[in-house]
Amino acid sequence: MAAFAVIACQEEFVPHADFPPTQVTIPTAGTDDLAEPVAFNFTANAAWTATLLGENVVEWLSISPKKGEAGDASIKFTATANTDKENRAATLEITVEGLDPIQVPVVQLQKNAIDVNAEDAYTVSFKGGSVEIEVGHNVDYTYEVDAEWLVETKAYTTDKIAFVVAAQEVNAPARTGYVTVYSELGVVKTIKVTQEAWSPIAWTKSLSELGATAGRVGIGAFGDYVAFTANGEAFVASAATGEGVQKIALPEGFVAGGVHVDDAGNLMVSSPDVMWENGGNIQLYLVDPVTFAPTPLVDYNSANFWCTEMGNFRVKGDVTKDALITAYVCGATAYGLYWEVKDGVVGASAYLQLPDMSWDASTGVVAPAGATLADGLYCITYGADYDLFYYDGAEWTKTWESPASWMENFNCISTAEVGGNDYLALTMSCHFNYDYTDIVVLNVNDPKAAAQVFAVQMNYHTTNEAGLTYSDVFIKGEGNMLAAYVIDPWMDTVEKYLFPLE
Repeated sequence: MAAFAVIACQEEFVPHADFPPTQVTIPTAGTDDLAEPVAFNFTANAAWTATLLGENVVEWLSISPKKGEAGDASIKFTATANTDKENRAATLEITVEGLDPIQVPVVQLQKNAIDVNAEDAYTVSFKGGSVEIEVGHNVDYTYEVDAEWLVETKAYTTDKIAFVVAAQEVNAPARTGYVTVYSELGVVKTIKVTQEAWSPIAWTKSLSELGATAGRVGIGAFGDYVAFTANGEAFVASAATGEGVQKIALPEGFVAGGVHVDDAGNLMVSSPDVMWENGGNIQLYLVDPVTFAPTPLVDYNSANFWCTEMGNFRVKGDVTKDALITAYVCGATAYGLYWEVKDGVVGASAYLQLPDMSWDASTGVVAPAGATLADGLYCITYGADYDLFYYDGAEWTKTWESPASWMENFNCISTAEVGGNDYLALTMSCHFNYDYTDIVVLNVNDPKAAAQVFAVQMNYHTTNEAGLTYSDVFIKGEGNMLAAYVIDPWMDTVEKYLFPLE
């Protein structure tokens, strides 16, 4: 019993390293006579190894040490003199156990040189002629002429004027610029450059086109389908085009609130949020991908937990094997309900307190970061100013600060791994003016330090006065693109966005 208690209290080890954002620069003369060594310093909480990458790098560069234990580390460089007239480069690759390799550029400066490719003396005919002196250089230079009868001429040469074109803003119109070339002869030519417009919207379908009506909504994509709920009913359509909508046959009397798709592509439908005084149940059904027949996964009575409202399910993992299911609970404070799934069996419910609260389950969400509680949780609540928090098994840490200044809603969290990177998407909308809803995508490779990748204003359509709540978002990888399926903030339109990640 005592040993079990000690193990239970131990925190899960999370590998971490701090690398300065820098380039290692080595002087031209090498490292033999330096007063201070050239070194790269970093800190890691696990063992590490280091190696040098680059063509012929072993001929001029070495490092020491090449491995080390957890703690502060310093890798010293030994380099010979660079006799070339160009910089030479290598890459220092450091691998910390449990983390992806970190690559640090290493540059040794060129040997400064200037070469005058000319004879010591020239003789020119009395009739006149020309003298050409070729100068090769990687430093600036000047020259003097002490005879007025030596008149410099300019040979006809060709130069390239190069421009870097910045990426076009999302949903911005096409733009045009002009390059005008002048000389002492006046305007030579004006060149027109046009950059095309770009919109991430792959398709847009109104709910009326899909045979549905507005109401509480949820959305998710699995296989070749996009699934969504509207006004208590559940539907599927083509994920590629939004066409071919069909209704999911739900149990008699069941009202659909949300759609959920786990990492294995399993489709689930949940009931709407319920209020404690109604004594209702929050329910989650697994839907067969062929027949769309539902099988109950979770059936939890709100009377088991004092609250004002609960719901807003989220799922990660594979519910037919191992997964984590969460729901949001609000009352005097806020809690996350969770159910761990092992070998396809849903375990007993448990709960933990959240960093702050929202007044209903529509404005607060707790979502799994992975298939187990050990992978952590994400949370957004109204009381915490809609900042994003991450739970590592011991404590909550603010990982992203929202730009909300007044009456904003961040109520949706969807996560996906694409191209070796972990992404998290949420929707941000302003009360009373849902035209200003954004899709915000964050990189959460480090779940405690989320970094914003982009924020895109969603398309919007004719105001639907029957709209009762907020938009939903679901992200997944499609090749080198991040696909985002959304219900627009007026809850009358289903849309698909495609964002390039390279």
